[in-house]
Amino acid sequence: MPKIVSAHQPFTLCIEDNSSAATVNIRDGSVSHALYFSFTDSNQVFAIEMGLPANERLTIGLLVLNKAPENTMPQEELPYITIPSLQETLQPTIRSSFYEPYSQTDYIRLLRYNSNQFQEAQTINIQVHARASGYFVLSLGYKEENRNIVISGDVQQKNGGSCLIAPNINTLPSKAQQSKNDTEPVKEKEASTPVEILDKSEQNKTIVEKNETTNNIVFLIPLLTTLLIAVSIFIFYRINRKT
Repeated sequence: MPKIVSAHQPFTLCIEDNSSAATVNIRDGSVSHALYFSFTDSNQVFAIEMGLPANERLTIGLLVLNKAPENTMPQEELPYITIPSLQETLQPTIRSSFYEPYSQTDYIRLLRYNSNQFQEAQTINIQVHARASGYFVLSLGYKEENRNIVISGDVQQKNGGSCLIAPNINTLPSKAQQSKNDTEPVKEKEASTPVEILDKSEQNKTIVEKNETTNNIVFLIPLLTTLLIAVSIFIFYRINRKT
């Protein structure tokens, strides 16, 4: 278990690729939490889903230990946070160091966000985006509550301790795409011409019938020509007899 930031409820997150674990959920986002996690590459993103009671505000912070290499990382390599439902992007623009006496640890605050008070209860999804590897602390909420555990998720044992699995959402299909793949029927290729819907034997039969029709027409042409000449001679003969 990491050293505790103030009286926050501390939890360790393990960011896992291609995980079927549920998104980490905090039932009451006003209760303070310290979530410790490590990014191992710049392709990682994890989400936290929080419920927020009516008349409460959303409080978010991002910290690092005041020691190398994180305390010397340039801003463009530090994580940032998005809140899609609020259309917010939080950048690590603060470099405020402080000493936390409870854990006797020096920290650097990278960002802090306080929303306005929500009149109605909210369900808020926040996403933490990596830009480089490093060890960080996500702080959420502001109410100190040590007895009531309001966070839930799938737990695994790792490195001699337990952690909440935070799936890397960059390696998972979106719910919309997954639902589309599960429910959308496979479309059959439409025939562009009638002959495409015939099997090979039917196609051959059609070709033979066409050839027979052509041969019959060719045979009838001289017959019709002879008949036409005979009729013409007969008419000519009748006219001459009358005159």
